[in-house]
Amino acid sequence: MARLAPPPRLLWRRPRLLLAGGLLAGLGALSAAAGFLASGGHEELLSRWLPPPAGARARAPAASLPPAGAFPLRPTPPDCGPGAPFLLVLVASAAGHAEQRQAVRRSWGAARWAGGGAVRTLFVLGLPADAALQAGLEEEARRHGDLVQGRFQDTYANLTLKTLALLGWAAGQCPAARFVVKADDDVFLNLPALARHLAALARPRGTYLGRVHWRVRPERDPSSRHHVPAALYPPDVFPPYCSGTTYVLSGDTVAALLAVAPSVPLVPVEDVFVGLCAQQAGIAPLHVARMAGAAHFPLDLCCYQEVLYSVHSVAPSEMLDVWQRARGQEEVCSPWQRTFGILRCRILAWLAAT
Repeated sequence: MARLAPPPRLLWRRPRLLLAGGLLAGLGALSAAAGFLASGGHEELLSRWLPPPAGARARAPAASLPPAGAFPLRPTPPDCGPGAPFLLVLVASAAGHAEQRQAVRRSWGAARWAGGGAVRTLFVLGLPADAALQAGLEEEARRHGDLVQGRFQDTYANLTLKTLALLGWAAGQCPAARFVVKADDDVFLNLPALARHLAALARPRGTYLGRVHWRVRPERDPSSRHHVPAALYPPDVFPPYCSGTTYVLSGDTVAALLAVAPSVPLVPVEDVFVGLCAQQAGIAPLHVARMAGAAHFPLDLCCYQEVLYSVHSVAPSEMLDVWQRARGQEEVCSPWQRTFGILRCRILAWLAAT
């Protein structure tokens, strides 16, 4: 029996159905690609392609830890004791930045728990040239018990020494802390979101994560405060390193960095120095797109509460307001805002800067 031809109406519909199916498939692919870009997946994938640096990990020898008299001002209690925190947040601050420190204390720095784990926040600084300022710091330390002062001049050129003091105090007084978070005193930290991210890490050992900078060239201009002379560091490119505004180290990574630090050139750019130590220790930085790096993001509740882990360049007058508005429990992102995630937040930052 001869096969019946399909009705003309079905013949007319078939190309339309094929076209609709193709469009839906294309939209699905575009949606998946948008989600990948919105989450910063392309950046983090690049980070995972980085070859592991040469070198071997090691425990910090006792000789690399600061001596007992290295800290004129110490927090209360002076160590972490038996209850080591999940997050030890060490905020690099300048001696004269009392307003910034108070803004952090009244906002995200007041948290004692995040993501189900204990949090301790301290401020690390150096010695001021002004005796009156030192007296003010001593009073501040008595009042709040959260200052770690290293025995070095508190200047921009000594930021690397401040970081070494920070790492040395963590390794000597709080070696069992699960993670050490280094942040600047003008950074807003979304501690609950960051703690959840860290708790979900499949391999927390060897953690060194933040917003990674790739193929940065040394500044050879002697007038620049980031000047790195070729005699100190001859290569034309730095190894990948995390932005110094905020980065996270696991406890074992802190010990490994201190173990190799004496053999690493003391470059005056502290985040580069940490990257050089990580390379020497065989630890590769992990890029996290939700870390803001040096970019400033305008206040957007969806970005601050659900998307970003850190935001740089937040003024003391803004810190408390940002924290109060962004710590709500209700969901503040609409479905489309959540879909575009970090991509949307970066567009907002770009628009605010133009």
